[in-house]
Amino acid sequence: MRARLIFNPSAGMRDEHAEIQRAADVLNACGWSVEIVETKHVGDATRLARAAAGQNLDALIAAGGDGTVNEVANGLVDTPTALGVLPSGTANVWAKEMGLPLGDLVTAARRLADADVRPIDVGEVRGPAIEPRIFVLWSGVGLDALITSDIEPQREMKRRLGALMFWLVGVRDAWSYHGKRATLIVGDKRLNRRVILALAANAQLYGGIVRIAPTAQVDDGLLDFVVFKGTGFWATAWHLVRVFLGAHVRDPQVEIYRAPYIAVSGKNLRVHVDAEPIGLAPVEIRVRPRALRVLVPKTANRRLFKET
Repeated sequence: MRARLIFNPSAGMRDEHAEIQRAADVLNACGWSVEIVETKHVGDATRLARAAAGQNLDALIAAGGDGTVNEVANGLVDTPTALGVLPSGTANVWAKEMGLPLGDLVTAARRLADADVRPIDVGEVRGPAIEPRIFVLWSGVGLDALITSDIEPQREMKRRLGALMFWLVGVRDAWSYHGKRATLIVGDKRLNRRVILALAANAQLYGGIVRIAPTAQVDDGLLDFVVFKGTGFWATAWHLVRVFLGAHVRDPQVEIYRAPYIAVSGKNLRVHVDAEPIGLAPVEIRVRPRALRVLVPKTANRRLFKET
């Protein structure tokens, strides 16, 4: 297996150069041929992924957080080169879905060494002010996109505080967020709602700790669209409690749809993909069936796949 390992040294809260090398050594010992390349700027991972696909490499491994995984996916979509991940960033939701241990890159590399290659769906977001962008996990419109937008300029603080940064900024933003009126087109349905958060999910996990879309599958040709309605801090807090308990799927203030196409419009509605802010609605979100090849270890969440 010829592979390139892209390492984002600014991801996560500690220096992992030595462990990255040990992980590469594990793969090489299993018969792989792995080259390590570091990213220096936003967008480097996408450029390096496109180059790897152009060289017909078998796999590109993203060592970083979900932002790095997203950049790599945008470079590999519609190519034969498979995406793998070693979890070393602030958030590692895709790695958790794949059953890879956080903080142990050597064990994660061992699990990748005999992974299967499978095609999965991705989502694509585009809008009048947004260039087309692929997502692996989810695209959110509303409160969580506001939070990611507020965190984005504070990269060094995010690196130091990790997930705590999301909680601190999240509580502050939620306190003053009152929900926004939005028009939603889901398949052939047109809905007018006051929305706290609208999430188009390709995977099940959200934030690495809750299954916000518990029936989502990455190879079913559909996106799960979860709409949290309401206004004000206490409505947001109630939704958060219900999500942690797994009870949101029975909440009348939550609507869940499955569709290949979604459109969202409204005033001052921020948008993110895989926790990376990309701009403002209006946006169109559509599924691209089986457009990305990924490395799926034996430890992956099998409920994530329609075909086992």
